[in-house]
Amino acid sequence: MSVPALLGLAVGALTACGTGPAPTALTIAVTASMAEPAPWAPALNDLAVRHALRAVEPGDGAISVVVSTDAQVTEVDLTPLRGPREVEQDPATAREKVLAEAAHLRSALAASRPAAEGLDLLGTYRRALRTTPSGGTVVVVSSGVQTVDPLDVRTLGWDFDPGAVVGHLKGRGLVPDAHGRHVEFIGLGVAYGTQPELPLPAAQRITALWHAVCGASGAASCTVRDDDVPRLPPVSERPVPVVAVAVPRTSCAGTFVVPASVTFAADDARLGAGAERYLVPIADSLRRCPAGGVVRITGHTARVGTAVSGLDLSVRRARAVRDRLIRLGVAPGLLGPAEGAGSGRPLVENMPGGVFSEPLARLNRRVEVTVVSAAPATAETGAAKTGTATLPVETKEGTDPS
Repeated sequence: MSVPALLGLAVGALTACGTGPAPTALTIAVTASMAEPAPWAPALNDLAVRHALRAVEPGDGAISVVVSTDAQVTEVDLTPLRGPREVEQDPATAREKVLAEAAHLRSALAASRPAAEGLDLLGTYRRALRTTPSGGTVVVVSSGVQTVDPLDVRTLGWDFDPGAVVGHLKGRGLVPDAHGRHVEFIGLGVAYGTQPELPLPAAQRITALWHAVCGASGAASCTVRDDDVPRLPPVSERPVPVVAVAVPRTSCAGTFVVPASVTFAADDARLGAGAERYLVPIADSLRRCPAGGVVRITGHTARVGTAVSGLDLSVRRARAVRDRLIRLGVAPGLLGPAEGAGSGRPLVENMPGGVFSEPLARLNRRVEVTVVSAAPATAETGAAKTGTATLPVETKEGTDPS
């Protein structure tokens, strides 16, 4: 066999020992203010572990930690090493080493302290992008309730249009450059500590704002994760202005988005305890609906193949939502029977080209609460008014059939 062929075999064997291609850079950026939970979530641990397990060379599993207004960048290296210059190739041993080292990442995040008052996600995002080379991933952990110009929510007010705000920001040349980077957000809209909890419309507007900022910055991909963020005590004591919020009076028709991770566990139809935070506003709205209205509750699942429809699971999840709404004071007579559509009416195609996509599948795992008011049809509307409340459902690939 020729020397080039032998070298090719050696390189192939080395790559095959890992769990995937060599990782690109990973940066975790946190605002870590006293107006939001401490910057930690199970999703961060999962991302860090997957990153480190792809290490091929020493240092491949390093993670940069950027803290708002703090000029220092901390590096936490989770690379599983067998020796000082050799990456552990046994998958089980490598995982054990990475999990043990992951505690250092959590400690680094727990020690995060912004160097200035206020909450400045835009500045944090810009610094994280500058830290991360092209091809890398930036994971941003923040509530997104900025109190610093040019995106001070106190100035914007809660009726701001995300697209218009970002357009104005872009016109002033204040949108960071994210070209070549992949960006993920965790914890948007989750306030804590000194900041009152955001009602759903406000949380949704914050989420839309930062998704628009990411898109305008030219990122290779923008993902807003709806993983639940544990309400751990804030880590900073630097003052952050409080952004006043009010629970708006919701109508019978509208859209409510419930984070998947607090709705259902994987392969389960039992509602999680955190679901009430999102179901209570829906129940309040339904209790104000005029007599004669009707509410349709339909469960949906993702498509995983031609042989599995997920019909039974979708029905059970719809029934769980219906039962909880009744417990929250909605008259049973207003609610129609719980129905299931399985994977028959997807929002998106979650198997593009026949390949299963977990991010797309999560969009299809949902329960829809469709409100049909008793308002008579008019020449303008031609039909009764309707609204849809969409509750995505958290599932994990390989555990939930659909």
